[in-house]
Amino acid sequence: MPVILSQIGQIAVQFADTAMVGHYGGEDPTPLAAVSFATSLFYIVFVAAMGLSFGLTPLVGEHFARDERGHVKTLLQNGAALFLVIGLMAVGVLSAMRPLLAMLGGVMTGTADDSVGAVVEMALPYYDSVVWSMVPIMLVCTVKQFLEGLGNTRIAMVSVIIANVVNIFLNWVFIFGKFGFSEMGAVGAGYATFIARMLQAVVLVGYFLWTPRFKEYTSGLFSRSVLQLRTVFQILKVGTPIAFQMLMEASAFVVAGVLVLAFGAHAVSAYQIGTNMMNVTFMIVVAIGSATTILCSHIYGRREFSSLRRTVNAAYMLGLMWNVTVAVLFIIFRYDIPRLFTSSEPTIELTATMLIFIALFQVSDCLQAISISILRGLQDVKVIMPIVVLSYVVVNIPVGYFLAFDCGFGAVGLIMGFIVGLSTCALLTILRVRRNVRRLEIRGAQTAEN
Repeated sequence: MPVILSQIGQIAVQFADTAMVGHYGGEDPTPLAAVSFATSLFYIVFVAAMGLSFGLTPLVGEHFARDERGHVKTLLQNGAALFLVIGLMAVGVLSAMRPLLAMLGGVMTGTADDSVGAVVEMALPYYDSVVWSMVPIMLVCTVKQFLEGLGNTRIAMVSVIIANVVNIFLNWVFIFGKFGFSEMGAVGAGYATFIARMLQAVVLVGYFLWTPRFKEYTSGLFSRSVLQLRTVFQILKVGTPIAFQMLMEASAFVVAGVLVLAFGAHAVSAYQIGTNMMNVTFMIVVAIGSATTILCSHIYGRREFSSLRRTVNAAYMLGLMWNVTVAVLFIIFRYDIPRLFTSSEPTIELTATMLIFIALFQVSDCLQAISISILRGLQDVKVIMPIVVLSYVVVNIPVGYFLAFDCGFGAVGLIMGFIVGLSTCALLTILRVRRNVRRLEIRGAQTAEN
């Protein structure tokens, strides 16, 4: 449950920005579309950098389960140095990518209505305001993933809740112009997000550094004696395939988010609302997956393979129970959900149609996410890279483009593409998990006999 709340908090920042900016725009979809467009480009680098930090959890979990505290400390200190550098590199990459916003908007303006130019113009200041938040994000990810490896999930939850309360309050202040501040609109949401992420980093990292029970891991932080390239490469070896998988999946949604510009501002707003709802519900699956990664890494470290199948089955059942429920709710409330974000009737109508197809890929989305989390806990991550290339690059994006532009389904066709792509990924990763479980159970039985 703490991991669920933490993961919801990670996406709730964007959810709050979307809802409040949507209501600020009212009948005008431009502010909401601008936040959506700017977030699309930012999200690529965000998920890739965050994915690298996910490699820390299974490694920490394995060695913590073996009571190898010295190596756990080494993993933390090398991970902290690595992810701080990655955070600064992410800022540089995002700054260099800024001209792409104007370029992509210019390309798509030729096929869209006149509102696209206004969307791009409003998107740039919002984008600028969130770029520097990559540094506090990586600090938070380092501590969060390390603590999850230890099985401690509550501290990150508290920091996320604090940050989100602050974010929502500052959104209200900056977007609508309260307490003497001028009305900032969409860019105000960006300022609020940056401040909230800085606060979360201060709260989480500060608590971790000054709590006595973690002193054995934090003493001598960044001392030259513990910084080892071998350990850095070990973290990257596990983290890179995870980051690649997250990057490919996010890129598929980002490409769709760029292509949807061709269908106008209402389509962009509808796509943003639909993907925001999907992201919030998906974070529950990510949380179940994170808990599964922790448990699988501890099982892997202790070599208690007889309990692996029960853990895997429980994770699948929990995820499916949640996602089937969500799918039903998306269909039943498909007209009510978009009204939480906007009063624009064309946007509401299009979002309602999108939510039907988003509901249809909930099961596949759940199965692929849980399967990848299991593989992560067992450190079988290399196979993930070819699977996601096939699923998202070869299948998802081309199918979505074909349905949207060639078959005439428009923005909804881009969503249909994800049904095919996610189902492909789910099937292939499940087969890999089954192979791992059987192999490790046999190894465990042989060890017990000997």
